[in-house]
Amino acid sequence: MKKTMFVAVVLFLNLALNAQDKPVKGNISAEEKAELKKMRKDLNLSEEQKARLKEIHKETKANKEKIKAMSKSERQAYRQSKKVQVDSVLNNEQDAKMTELRKKRREYKKN
Repeated sequence: MKKTMFVAVVLFLNLALNAQDKPVKGNISAEEKAELKKMRKDLNLSEEQKARLKEIHKETKANKEKIKAMSKSERQAYRQSKKVQVDSVLNNEQDAKMTELRKKRREYKKN
């Protein structure tokens, strides 16, 4: 009886500790999602820009397995090429704002 109770308590504590607001690797938290939504709104994208960015995102998502198989330097080059594609969609004002938002996001991720 004591052994069963001990196991139940340990399992409960394990569940309680793992259920905290830590995002799972590869997923983003609700807070980050809200920040991304705000970023998109702040950029004031046209419908054409939204469509082009969506295409870029779909392409990246479709190549997810290929990207995982790449070496670190290849992934960095791939990300850089995607950044160039995204930046080509934005006008000068939006590009400046996006650079600022990326900087904030890096700072947010560090904390």
